[in-house]
Amino acid sequence: MLLSYITPQKIAALQGAIDSVALHRQGEEAAAGRLLQAGAVTPPIFVISLAREVERRTRMVQELAGFDFEFFDAVDGRTLDTAQYAHRMDAEWFRIMRGRELAPGEIGCFLSHYGVWERLVGTGTRSALILEDDARLEDGFAAVIGEAMKIAAEWDVVYLARMKRPLRTVRTVAVLDGCRRLIQCRRRTGGIGYLIRLEAAEALLHYCWRIRTPIDYLYTGWWDNGLRVYAVDPPVVRHAEMPSTIMTWKGGKWPKLKRTALEHAAGYLHRRADKLLSLARAKSS
Repeated sequence: MLLSYITPQKIAALQGAIDSVALHRQGEEAAAGRLLQAGAVTPPIFVISLAREVERRTRMVQELAGFDFEFFDAVDGRTLDTAQYAHRMDAEWFRIMRGRELAPGEIGCFLSHYGVWERLVGTGTRSALILEDDARLEDGFAAVIGEAMKIAAEWDVVYLARMKRPLRTVRTVAVLDGCRRLIQCRRRTGGIGYLIRLEAAEALLHYCWRIRTPIDYLYTGWWDNGLRVYAVDPPVVRHAEMPSTIMTWKGGKWPKLKRTALEHAAGYLHRRADKLLSLARAKSS
């Protein structure tokens, strides 16, 4: 019987895990409170979330307990009229670079981040923390935010998360909390969580007016947009284990498109140029 496997030891272990999570959250709330009491600058927090995703929003309320934040209604890729943005699309560029089309969910996600940048510029907000609604905060989150804000003049964008692969460090910019560094890196880190300054938001409104890549690919070309884009390593934000609201293709895989040999070569050369130019700029900075 199933009940025979539910032993007192297993119940105690489960309760211990629950208590550990509760203590972690209490610690983060206390850290957030200490930052406020110490007068540390805590930027406005915006959580990008679809209005219909009630469960995700409820989880983020719990995740950000102790912080003031605001939900920013995301653009829904399922109902998006892509023809409305045809004059801004550069689908050919992404098809050549990556061998597939942009998904409606990716376009919606891109426009959502773009909308937050417009909000910051329109209100003159000096800096902000942007999170997506599947973000999970790690230990030390509050402390790292506080330390990064102390040196806000030294960066334009700070990524708090990373993709699945390790970051490739170009140089260390600063040590944040003893165990985490602010680094310049070559690998894209994803848009699930980042700090951004007003000047960067203004620049990105121009640089990203044409839609040609998912938001997670954006800072592969940081050398091209002239911004000081850094990352926290190890990260303080990770993906929660939740189904994607962007992946709209059946089977969970992007359909590959046929590319000519010339298009393959163009994509390869662009990625090599990206790597070489990022290294060149790192040496000159």
